[in-house]
Amino acid sequence: MHRLKYTLITMLLALFLCLTTLQPARAGTSYTILWQRQIAGGTGNSGLSPVISPWGDIFLVTGSSILRLNSQGEQIWDFKTGERPTGAPVFFPDGSTFVPTARALYEIKPYGRPGWRFTISTGESGGNTSSPTLARGPGESFYLLLGKSLYAVAPRRDMLWYMGQSDYPVAVDANRQHVFVARTEKDTGTTVEALDGSGATVWRRGFAEQKQLYLSLSPGGKYLYVAGVPKTTSAMNKCSLYALNAASGAVVWSRRFSQAEIGNINAASDGLVYLVAGKERLYALDGATGEERLSIRLLDLSGAAPAVDRQGTIYVPGQERLYAVDGRDGRLLWDMDVEGGVQATPALGPDGLTVYFTGGKGILYALQTAYANASPRTAGAAVGAVSAPGNLARAAQ
Repeated sequence: MHRLKYTLITMLLALFLCLTTLQPARAGTSYTILWQRQIAGGTGNSGLSPVISPWGDIFLVTGSSILRLNSQGEQIWDFKTGERPTGAPVFFPDGSTFVPTARALYEIKPYGRPGWRFTISTGESGGNTSSPTLARGPGESFYLLLGKSLYAVAPRRDMLWYMGQSDYPVAVDANRQHVFVARTEKDTGTTVEALDGSGATVWRRGFAEQKQLYLSLSPGGKYLYVAGVPKTTSAMNKCSLYALNAASGAVVWSRRFSQAEIGNINAASDGLVYLVAGKERLYALDGATGEERLSIRLLDLSGAAPAVDRQGTIYVPGQERLYAVDGRDGRLLWDMDVEGGVQATPALGPDGLTVYFTGGKGILYALQTAYANASPRTAGAAVGAVSAPGNLARAAQ
């Protein structure tokens, strides 16, 4: 009898500990869908995220046009470019929007009318639309990837210079001092270069064994993060992330991953770097040291970079759903089924809490995590249920 009682107590204690460990969500956490809208032409497969303008409007790539919506999802205008945009729009203080395609840079006036345009004579193949293809940089000029070349263009004027590539450019990023471009040449392999406003090389660093690079600057511009996917993978040669001093190109820290695949990263304003490796694991690293702050396994991720709201909730795109993870302890707060999956990084609204993303079937969603200490945002809005733990997520031990 005593042995049976001891066995029952042991089993109950083990069950209690198991349930406590696997509890995925904090009390009161779910999500609220503020609104959703079917977008004509679809946006889910464009590989481009919604972009929030300085004025709080939402810009979407929809087939061969740019759609501008207000914060409630109502259309303001739809600008036809005639060909598919290849990068996110860049905004001017006067209200104009500039959008790149494979052979042109279009200016869209504040009310959706066409403005100035820069065009090359023939379109160029190549490039990678999952990386930035247009940025503002030194001299307030545009730095634009058109196929296999990088162009420096004076806004509303003309080309200043261009730099041809022997293979394909894979990324471009810029701040007000340098332009950073990844390029591949037959003799030197893959390199990352910092250029000044005249196109002269300030520094160059080689990444010879990489076939794909993603570049991202820290919010203050101090660090340049380089995520690399090698040409061939092995037990000793997997994906890596480097933090470079943006002014000198010196390596500050580096991190090698066990996965053979990595995508774009999100260098967030909280000082952390968020990324997905192997389409199965979410990482959060200290942007200054590379120290691991979070590692969690999720199922069937799309590989797009996560987003994080100002409460610290991390939104991770999946092949069939959107995940919300607590950035403090890696617990799964909730997950939402999304038809067609989420193929691009969600965007955060000006309040830092509203999340905008598109599903693979072309539906644009606006939602918020419903925190326990927050009052309901919208009467009658749809509220998602908290997921059961199942095998969806496990905090790294």
